[in-house]
Amino acid sequence: MNWTMVWIGLFGTASLWGIDMGFWVAMTAVLLVVVLMNAIFWAMAPQKPDRSKSPREFPL
Repeated sequence: MNWTMVWIGLFGTASLWGIDMGFWVAMTAVLLVVVLMNAIFWAMAPQKPDRSKSPREFPL
């Protein structure tokens, strides 16, 4: 299946602002991944540090 011909059939063009639609589709996919990763990261609860695994302090 030729996606360019499908796109041209639907919208009448294969570029936006002089740049091919493949670029815009790839940029949209990257933006979606970045937003999803940020949403997951910011939704995580902070973890409390485990004091039993902290390095021991040596007397000076």
